[in-house]
Amino acid sequence: MSQQVAPETLRAALQSLAARLGKTPTVVDMHEEGDYAPELYQEVFGSWNEALEAAGLDPDEMGSKRIPDRELLAELQRLYTELGKPPTQQDMTERGEYSNRTYQLRFGSWSSALQEAMLDTNDRISEAELLREIERLADELGRAPRVADMDERGEYAPVTYHRRFGSWRRALAEADLDGITPG
Repeated sequence: MSQQVAPETLRAALQSLAARLGKTPTVVDMHEEGDYAPELYQEVFGSWNEALEAAGLDPDEMGSKRIPDRELLAELQRLYTELGKPPTQQDMTERGEYSNRTYQLRFGSWSSALQEAMLDTNDRISEAELLREIERLADELGRAPRVADMDERGEYAPVTYHRRFGSWRRALAEADLDGITPG
């Protein structure tokens, strides 16, 4: 393609089309009603899905009507009522109606979505509680847990540890488990 268009301009055009259509646009939608050729988006962003993500749109919703924020937040509240605690991303994957990715893209992060739904986030959990959970999991496994172990069997998401401690290794070090080989 010889047409030079700034990525910001392409993102804005994609967001505008999504707003006009009331849904995440497909390649066909862009061909029929968009300002630029879908191939240009693929050239600039690497793929159509990457272009959608760069514009803050969820590829999982492509071709479907955009889910209203109130419905997404109501689903978080429904899970909260069902679980008796703020849902994790894994809870959403296992029991929720929507993709946790939808929440991340729409609200910026899982924590932001929980805050928007007026639910507690892991931001209020103390470092001591996070470390106790690593130690609990280490006792259960008989070794230092891996990120995948925490993701599958832990109370808190690995990203919480990364945010709080800077890395998984630092969190293990804080829990005095850095010398124990994880499996």
